[in-house]
Amino acid sequence: MLRLVFLPSDAPLDYGVRIGRLRWRRALGVSEAAEPSEDDPVAFGESAEVVLVRGSRALPARLGRPPRVDGDAPVPCVPLSVADAGSVHTLRELEERGWPVSTANFDPSSAPAVAFRPERIPPDAGEKIRAYATRLFSSATGRVDPEFRALVFDDPPEHDRPELVERLPESARRLCDVGCGAGGAGAAWKSRSGGQVTGIERDAVAAERARSRLDRVVEGEAFSALEALAAAGETYDAFLFGDVLEHLEDPVGALAAARRLAAPEATLVASVPNVGHLSLVRDLVLGRFDVLPAGLADAGHLRWFSRSFLEEALEEAGWRTVVIEPLAGAPAPAAEAFLSWSCAFPQADRGSLTTYQWMAVASPA
Repeated sequence: MLRLVFLPSDAPLDYGVRIGRLRWRRALGVSEAAEPSEDDPVAFGESAEVVLVRGSRALPARLGRPPRVDGDAPVPCVPLSVADAGSVHTLRELEERGWPVSTANFDPSSAPAVAFRPERIPPDAGEKIRAYATRLFSSATGRVDPEFRALVFDDPPEHDRPELVERLPESARRLCDVGCGAGGAGAAWKSRSGGQVTGIERDAVAAERARSRLDRVVEGEAFSALEALAAAGETYDAFLFGDVLEHLEDPVGALAAARRLAAPEATLVASVPNVGHLSLVRDLVLGRFDVLPAGLADAGHLRWFSRSFLEEALEEAGWRTVVIEPLAGAPAPAAEAFLSWSCAFPQADRGSLTTYQWMAVASPA
């Protein structure tokens, strides 16, 4: 009997994680899974085989059977890069194209899960689940089941976003990088301009990395952090909102708070995913919408932007749009067939269908 166990995580059990765990259950063909707490002792009952998952954000390939465990060593779930999947933007496109082939060259320590037989690797007396899992993952260096694999989504905070940074004026002296992640983009601008960068980041791990790159990092939610900076009398002549507005409950409020911090000649640069992209539109036409850990259908997206709505949000927040440009991104698979079909609708916006993100440059109104 196969038993599926999810390790406790520091990440909140939000709906994205819940859907991720559902996909692990479906991939392995089980209806239930255990979710022990940090201090629970190891207890697997009469299970002949256990799959222990520490990466609920990873997207598992459908297996429908227990992974093949030969010998005494744990079998790691082969981690696949999203880049290995090619130019796909939705789960449906991935399913249609097929999963990438497993590779033998990977770091077992990056495996999102391991499969093992409890009777061959018994827990020590009184051993807690976290310590036992650490032992399992560190020893998962044996043979693999090539069908036991999952897409591991890269951590985006390291990206330096040159297409956005080049729109920030080099003459600016003070940049407020809202949602700075690990500080890649802010550091790139700082290196080019010599200016000072204040980052705002709610993720504690990313904020700690950004502190080594930026002049200051305010840890917290965007709106409250911007309000605190305004109360302290701060002013900035450049703002960067790189892929952050869609994650905010009130993106207009955050943009308005930035406006109160803006010097008269300030420049704001923002990017948002395009809800009108072909991949999303086609999936909706086919009756599908599946959240993913990142990308166009990121489970963390609270708000959705078209070109017109981005312009409206900026205007309402007190900004004058200088330009909104399309960023194409990787093309959707089999795009031409859908684009040809869309020609039956004279008002269809083909430009929007082929735009992955909108990038806006704005100044204070």
